[in-house]
Amino acid sequence: MNILFKIYRHLASSAILSAGIFLLICSAAAIAHAGQDLSPPDPEYDATPVTIEYSVLDKATNYTASSGDCSITWIAYNSGPNQGVIKHSPRCAAPMALQVSLLTKICTALFSHDKDAGAFRTLFWGGLEAEGKPASQELPLRLALAAYRSPGWDVRKGKPRNRNINGFIKELANGVPIYPELQELFRPFNRQITLATVEKVRVLEAEKLPFYSRLEQQGVKATDRLPFDCMAWFSLSPLSP
Repeated sequence: MNILFKIYRHLASSAILSAGIFLLICSAAAIAHAGQDLSPPDPEYDATPVTIEYSVLDKATNYTASSGDCSITWIAYNSGPNQGVIKHSPRCAAPMALQVSLLTKICTALFSHDKDAGAFRTLFWGGLEAEGKPASQELPLRLALAAYRSPGWDVRKGKPRNRNINGFIKELANGVPIYPELQELFRPFNRQITLATVEKVRVLEAEKLPFYSRLEQQGVKATDRLPFDCMAWFSLSPLSP
């Protein structure tokens, strides 16, 4: 009986000692992590790399940045008939405010990597409603609202009251403007951007547009005819002192 009691007392002492060691380890871990931020890293600091590829066929350098379902490529033509032109090619439904983070990385790579960076004078945006899907509807929405609010646009006829539609859309988009994110994008690179050429303006009844519910909230009627898309060329020039 005495032998059994001694064995029991030994096991109990071992258990107490093990528990004490466990608590000591936990306390040490807590002290080691004190003052440290253990939360997931902020996506803003995620160093998404820019893929740089040269196309011999196109005589252009492709700069691509991606995040999740959003992918943007800028094709910078180094020679040939398109020399000095950058083509915007997105597959992204994110708002412009979120796309700017990827565009900034592309611009940084382009202006630091490309020997012809100073020669680029044109950004060909393509359609405000991008062909690649998914696509953002933000710029089309802004254009439609700007036209609706302009006294120079006839919502019943779906055209400007007194001038050429391409010229009207160009002046309207620059006047609002509908692309403030792009203006801020190029400023750190000592460039200013202006919508220079507009072609192939598309006009539809508001009820047929995918963002009609948002237009309706601003007082737009279902039968109001509004511009929502066009081919857009931007000019790039040194920032004025």
